[in-house]
Amino acid sequence: MDLVDRYLQAVKFGLPKKQKQDILAELSDDLHSQIQEQEAMLGRSLNQDEIAAILKKFGPPMQVALRYQPQRYLIGPQVFPIYLFVLKLVWLCFFGPWFVIGVALDIFVAANHSGHYRALTTVLDRFWLAALINLIVVTIVFALIDRYQPDGIWQNWNPLKLPQVRDVNRIPRSSSISELAWYGMISLWWAGAFHFPSIPGLKIQPAPVISRFFFWPILLLVVGHAAIAAVNAFRSWWTRKRAFLRAALDALGLVLVGALLTICFTGGSFVTTNAPQLSMDDILATQKWFTWGWVVMLLFWCEIGYFVGLVQDARRAMGLQPLSPWPGPFGCGSRSHAMGRQL
Repeated sequence: MDLVDRYLQAVKFGLPKKQKQDILAELSDDLHSQIQEQEAMLGRSLNQDEIAAILKKFGPPMQVALRYQPQRYLIGPQVFPIYLFVLKLVWLCFFGPWFVIGVALDIFVAANHSGHYRALTTVLDRFWLAALINLIVVTIVFALIDRYQPDGIWQNWNPLKLPQVRDVNRIPRSSSISELAWYGMISLWWAGAFHFPSIPGLKIQPAPVISRFFFWPILLLVVGHAAIAAVNAFRSWWTRKRAFLRAALDALGLVLVGALLTICFTGGSFVTTNAPQLSMDDILATQKWFTWGWVVMLLFWCEIGYFVGLVQDARRAMGLQPLSPWPGPFGCGSRSHAMGRQL
């Protein structure tokens, strides 16, 4: 019944959130009843082409889902779910990060009366105009599609081309290998095994407070993630033990990010700069640039990422399914499978 599962997965995409499970259960019973009746009549199991014929008669997944959607007006029910999906995609991938970074810069950076900061925040002030234009353009395009869509737009779909049902509990080996490479490189860099190319005449080092109090905790954090990724590369399912270990690392990451942000907000700096050709004011400005750049990254990337990772890993450690098939804290690696197996 893999083809039926793939069909239901495609229908699920366009169903109302609150009634989603009830509707899927009803559709599943209906489809399986039709297949069983056909099998009883033929005296054998149906092949994929015969099941596909039943699904094609049942209707395109999006069209079936739209029967359960409330009535729309400017953009009709056949097109509205796709329109809504495009808007969400644009906001999550473009306007969302832009908004978060703009707010962070306005709150934490604009208080500094530097002309460079003001120029940057002026660019980000155009956010609302760009967002409004995007909303208007996308709405007009989909309204035209809904009004002038060609006849038979849904008729040429093929059940055999539906995407496979995704196992949200499995870890892609390619993701684990890329995660291992990323954390391994960061571990070697943090331990001083190699250095990135530097600017001639400008030496930038971690501030004494970072080297003294954060060196070993950060090294433990990145090495721990690298070790888990290495295990995941060979055993591509999540166990409760491994989930618990990564949840502990997620919690450590949250604590470290919070401590780093406290240092910055109390007037501290993440780096020290040595450049004989620069004045003291220029050196201080350079240190602020680096520090506030890290603040934006820590707020938007690390803090949110570690919080999401902690919630997901804690659920796996308790034997529960994750809330959604989100990746790990930094977008590397799916978290997943066979919770009952041993590490």
